[in-house]
Amino acid sequence: MLEVEGLKKYFPVKGGIFQRTVANVHAVDDISFYIRDGETLGLVGESGCGKTTVGRCILLLIKPTAGEIKYLNQDLCKLGERKLRRFRTETAMIFQDPYSSLNPRMTVADAVGEPLEVHGIARGLEKERKVKELVVKVGLSPYHVYRYPHEFSGGQRQRICIARALAVKPKFIVADEPVAALDVSVRAGILNLMKELQREFKLTYLFISHDLSVIRHISDRVLVMYLGKLVEVSEANELFSNPYHPYTEALISSVPIPDPTVDRKRIILPGSVPTPINPPPGCRFSPRCVHATEKCSKTEPSLIEAKKEHFVACHHYV
Repeated sequence: MLEVEGLKKYFPVKGGIFQRTVANVHAVDDISFYIRDGETLGLVGESGCGKTTVGRCILLLIKPTAGEIKYLNQDLCKLGERKLRRFRTETAMIFQDPYSSLNPRMTVADAVGEPLEVHGIARGLEKERKVKELVVKVGLSPYHVYRYPHEFSGGQRQRICIARALAVKPKFIVADEPVAALDVSVRAGILNLMKELQREFKLTYLFISHDLSVIRHISDRVLVMYLGKLVEVSEANELFSNPYHPYTEALISSVPIPDPTVDRKRIILPGSVPTPINPPPGCRFSPRCVHATEKCSKTEPSLIEAKKEHFVACHHYV
């Protein structure tokens, strides 16, 4: 469904009296991947690694600095206004914070119905009918459509956001940490709802999260990012049972196990994440890697297939 090739996104840093560009934040730096029709691709990494930027670039909410994004063999960066408008009806995004992504002055009927009206799908009584159907589909009641966001809990607000994303009947949805702002008790309900909707509407997800337990539960394949780069790509079960990259091993070791009898050794990474304004040469993880050699600090590793459908960017596996 989607192919990303050599995607880059740099944010300029301004300075001086004339506010000239003095540096660039390398948020996403030359990554490539694909998403199959009907699958859930997990994108995981710690805060600041560029996950959200990838999702926003794919939907053209921000313009990429370089690279190609092909949706159903169409280069999105070259689409005209009419085709881009059509693309908007086939894709949607669920944002992280359900509190700020809903307009407090709009009722549920207005928020969910707005995409229907903007894209000329439904108006008037037909729009109201469709909105009520969507609200029921995500587990709320029809009378909820006349209420405002402040009258709902966090989980209910996220259900409203999911209903709004489904309004135009999209094929592809970018979910940017959709359960990160919710209580643990509510997360399972939202995740199960998303899986049910995926089966019913034949949706494809790019699911962005820093929570590996959530990624393991919902993803078919997983991309692991570190400082704007992909370091490992694999099928979900394979990644969690047999991680190759030292960074992935450290991430998985940090996932808590709800069993006091299991003693897992926690991998503590030394130092801190380097600045994306001036990333280290060679492997970007090398300053924190216990296996790093001189080659790691000079030569950037390529993403190679260490095992069938399991790719890793590490000199240790070359």
